[in-house]
Amino acid sequence: MQQYNSQTFKDVKPASAGPSAALQIGLFCFFVLTRAIHPTIIDASKSVDPESGKKYFAYGEMTVVLGETIVTLVIAQLMALGLGGMKEWKAIWSPAPMKVFSFIGFVYALGDFLEMASMGSLGGAAYQVLLQSKLLITALMMWGIKGAKQSSLQWNILILVMLSMC
Repeated sequence: MQQYNSQTFKDVKPASAGPSAALQIGLFCFFVLTRAIHPTIIDASKSVDPESGKKYFAYGEMTVVLGETIVTLVIAQLMALGLGGMKEWKAIWSPAPMKVFSFIGFVYALGDFLEMASMGSLGGAAYQVLLQSKLLITALMMWGIKGAKQSSLQWNILILVMLSMC
């Protein structure tokens, strides 16, 4: 058996510290908060039809998706310029990565559109339960498409997290 001492790893550089624990906790809380209030904000943006009493969007469902896409594009362009300069900005327009990321963007936009369409007929609470089912569906898709299997414990946790919102 190999014996280790203080000289064994003297030339090994320490791993980078990465973000602090406080930053990680802060980002986690921010993410949880935004995902928790997201359906509430969308539900609050609905107008009420005075005749039927039904809630509806007073704007087109694609308006939100297009607005979010434009804001994302502008911020991404500014980040590429700010962090990498003109060379980095030109690199994001290369055809090969553009094809891959355009497809991913299209799928996200489709998901956003379907989200807005479903929110048109669901209340905030019902939609929150629907959001939780995405966890289970993602696990099933990973199992079916990639062959990545979850353990019994992971399946139980997924189902408990989904049902905890009911």
